[in-house]
Order: sequence, then structure tokens, then C-alpha cells
Amino acid sequence: MQRCLILAVTLAVSHFSCIAYSQQGRAANLPESRQQWRIIYVGGANIGYVHNAVETVSRDGKQVVVNTQTSVVDATLSRRPRNQVVRSESQSRITIQTEETVDGDVLAYRYQVQHPPLLKTDTRGRVVDGQLRIQSDTNGRVADLTRDFPIDVKGPAYADRMLLQNPLKANESRVITTFDPRSAQADTIRFEAREFENVLLQDGTEKRLLHVVVSHSTAPNQLFHEFLDEAGHSWKTTVPSQDMVVYTTSRVSAIKLFGDAINP
Repeated sequence: MQRCLILAVTLAVSHFSCIAYSQQGRAANLPESRQQWRIIYVGGANIGYVHNAVETVSRDGKQVVVNTQTSVVDATLSRRPRNQVVRSESQSRITIQTEETVDGDVLAYRYQVQHPPLLKTDTRGRVVDGQLRIQSDTNGRVADLTRDFPIDVKGPAYADRMLLQNPLKANESRVITTFDPRSAQADTIRFEAREFENVLLQDGTEKRLLHVVVSHSTAPNQLFHEFLDEAGHSWKTTVPSQDMVVYTTSRVSAIKLFGDAINP
């Protein structure tokens, strides 16, 4: 079960990268640092968290947007006493990072999965003269690959800002193509907005939110259900095929079962 869960969470983290900051960021003011914490439930049990962070740094006189999503999960939590802290050796960690220009062009990326003792993979890529140069290390096996980088495909941080500038409306459809670090391919994301409905949140309250069904060309059989307010703020995500629910929350709530959680 743990390995299947890692795959499901990896897909989810890739999905979150395109809507990661709709709860806290403002599209008009790019050069700022911001972060978001989300708590993951599977089968009603809290099994992990996702930490999203973006910062704009100066390199060689140019601004570079560094977009990082880290998830930590432990499927054994559903079988443990409630509120028991997770040992670090039982955790699986997934990190996805992209570096982009202010205009959204992808400069480099990293995709890392640590799932001891079964799997350890670290893939890094850099765009040079229109070519994506990839080096991957899977359990000690190193491979190099070069392929054409998709033309006019932007990074996930840029796609996120575009959604913030122009939030979805009821019954609206929209398609965005972005770079997916997990597969190192272009990902066509389709948003199908439905109607506003009353949605139950983590704290037991209800909020009227826009139900948006999201699909990805890189994982066509997986549907994500986003719940957004009128300003485009994300409050809740569900993945019915995995019995998964993810809420935007505070750092304290997200990491309460993980004693050695990462520091922003």
C-alpha cells in the first residue's frame, strides 16, 4: 500500500504546483517569498503534509523564481495510536523544484523521491539552448538523457500566477499547458468549473466554494476536485480514486505528527 500511496501523492504534489499559492499569494507582486502548508488525509486518516514555497532570488543580475513543493507521508499512520509522532525512518519524502525566469521560462528542475528502503531517486534537469539535459540516479543507477524542451511551455509557478490574475468563474472551462517535473514533459491541464456549493472544511465549518474538476494529460485517469472561493483561493482538494482529501492549513496543524518536519 505504501508504494501505491507514494505514487498517488507524487501525482498530487505535481498537481498542487500549478495552484499552490492561490490561498496566500498575489499575482501582481511577483518578487516576494510566500509559502503554504497543506494536510493530507487518506481514508479519513492524517498521513502527511505538503509544504509549498516560492522565492525570487537574484542570480547574475537576473531574477529567478524558485518554486519548491515537499511532501512527507507515512501510510502506517492509519494503523497507529492517534496523535503518535512519526519516526523519521518511517517517512517517505517527495521534493519537486523548478527554477524559472520572471516570464515563466523553465531554467532547471529537480524531482526527488526518498522511500526507504525500496526506492531512492534523484532527477535533475537543465534547459540549455532549447535542450533539456537530464541526469537521473535511481538506487545508484545513473543515466543521462537529452531531449528537446517543449516550445512555449511555461513553468508551474507561472501557471499559478496566471490563475490568480484571472480566477475561474462558474461553468467556465480553461486549458493551461505547463512543465511537469515528475514526468519531464509538457502537461496539459484542463479546468472544468461547475457551480458554487457548500463545502465542509477541516475545522467542521462550511464555506460556499466553486467546484472545479481538474485533469492532467500526464495522468489522464486521475481527477482532482478543487474547491475555490470567488477570488480563486484554494481551500480544499479531493482525489476520489485515492480516497484522499487535502486541506490548506497552518504549519502547526500540518506537521503535528511529524516531529522532525522541514523548516521553511
